[in-house]
Amino acid sequence: MEVLTRVRAAGRQIDFGVATTSAERAAILAQRFRVYQRRGYYRPGVTVDRDEYDQRAIYFLAMLTGGATDAMVGSARFVLGDADPRFRFPFEHALELGLPDALRAFPASQCGEVSRMVSERPEGIVLGGLLTPLGLIQAVSEYSQRHGIRSGLAIIKRRFLRAFASAGVRFHEIAGARLIYPVDGPASPYFHRHLDPVVPVYWLVDEIAPAAEQAIARYVDGRSPPPSPPRESTRNDNESATAR
Repeated sequence: MEVLTRVRAAGRQIDFGVATTSAERAAILAQRFRVYQRRGYYRPGVTVDRDEYDQRAIYFLAMLTGGATDAMVGSARFVLGDADPRFRFPFEHALELGLPDALRAFPASQCGEVSRMVSERPEGIVLGGLLTPLGLIQAVSEYSQRHGIRSGLAIIKRRFLRAFASAGVRFHEIAGARLIYPVDGPASPYFHRHLDPVVPVYWLVDEIAPAAEQAIARYVDGRSPPPSPPRESTRNDNESATAR
């Protein structure tokens, strides 16, 4: 793991960074399937969650350290854009929309999409509901700044969009999107017939990086801690899935 940022919380340390080994990548893939399955985001019978982006994606993880054992408390994948005109971002398989001018100002190679972001708190460990997603966002921002990536995309649940905004991290919602994800697709319950709708968003790295850093700092030093996302009564409160 290449550590990009560290946070002290609950008497422990959380390292956020890029997966560098096959074992870490395998653990991330297993975690995302486990969380999505428990959240009810797969249609019945789905046993594998893989697509064409998994091989090329950069994987981020959050490791809770300093105790008897380390634990992975969150992960996400980051798919970089490509200059090839045939390239499509993952969101283009789920939503039909026009990109805003702020994104069109950059070549696709300077944009990346965050997807499959999940958090999972071990039993007995008290972590704020947004701390792990905020740390992952900060790690993605750090990576982006180091590699000349200027902007980002994601599909998230509306409740998380509101929670991030309350914490001072404001994503730009992309209006006019039309859902095209197939109703019989493996993750159709995530998109269809769900009380918490999906929302396409974008951000500029120069804006989101300092906002995420400030939100984490407020949480860690106890000043105006960011709110936990609203709970879903049918879900496990130790888990959250924030981005497809």
